[in-house]
Amino acid sequence: MAESKSDGKAKAKSATRTARVSWDLVRRVLACSCVRHIYLYGPPGIGKTYCAIHEGRRDGAVYAITLTQEMPASELRGHWTPRGNELVWMDGPVVRAMREGAVVVLNELLHASDDAMSFLYPVLERNETARITLPTSETVVPQPGFRVIVTENRSPAELSTALRDRFDVVLEIDEPHPQAFAALSPMLREAARRCFTLDEERRLSVRPFLVLDELRLVIGLEDACTAVFGPQRGSQIFDALALTGADRD
Repeated sequence: MAESKSDGKAKAKSATRTARVSWDLVRRVLACSCVRHIYLYGPPGIGKTYCAIHEGRRDGAVYAITLTQEMPASELRGHWTPRGNELVWMDGPVVRAMREGAVVVLNELLHASDDAMSFLYPVLERNETARITLPTSETVVPQPGFRVIVTENRSPAELSTALRDRFDVVLEIDEPHPQAFAALSPMLREAARRCFTLDEERRLSVRPFLVLDELRLVIGLEDACTAVFGPQRGSQIFDALALTGADRD
C-alpha cells in the first residue's frame, strides 16, 4: 500500500532532530553585541547567574539583582535620600546601568512585584525606544552596550505576551556549567554528575557539592554531608562516597 503524503510528512516531522542548547551556544550568544535582552532559564544551581555575570559582560560593570515580591520599583529606579538639609536623587542599579551602557542581570524575574514589573516594561524595550523618566523629570535613555540578562528557573511562557516579546533570545539550558564541575575535587565530581541526572524530585544541583567540598576539609566528610544535605540524604551520599574511598581522602 502506497504511503500517503500526510503520512510521509508526519514521519519526517517525528524524525526532525531537536537541537539541545549547550553552554557553548550560550557563550556565543552572550558574545553577540546585537543581542540586547536574553532570557536564560533551567534547573536551579547549574551556573546560569555565574555565566550571565562573567560571560555576559563586555567592558563595563555588571549589576546583579535578585527580584522578590517585596521589592518596589524604587530599588531599581532610584530614590531621594537626605544629604544635610536637602534631598538628593540617587540612581538605582538599572538606571545606573542604562547611563553607563552596562549589563543588568535579573534573577527570578517571575518573582518580581507588580510595581517592579511595570518599571521593567520600558527598560526592556529596544535600545532605540527604551527610556525612563525619573521623578526628577530627567529622561534616561540606555547608552550603547546596555543589556538585560534574565536568569530564571521557570519558562518564559509564564510571562505576559508583551513582556515575553521583549526578549531577543530565549535559551533553556539543562546541564551544569562546565566550570562548576571543574571546581569540584575529583572525588566529588562524579557524585555530583550522578546526582544531577536523577529524577526532578531527587535531583541535586552542583551548588551543595561545592559547599561540601570546602566544609569536609574543616569538619570531615561525614559531618559535612549531614550539615549540607540533612541526616537522611546526607547519610546516603556519605555511604555512596565511602564506597569509592572518598572518606579516606
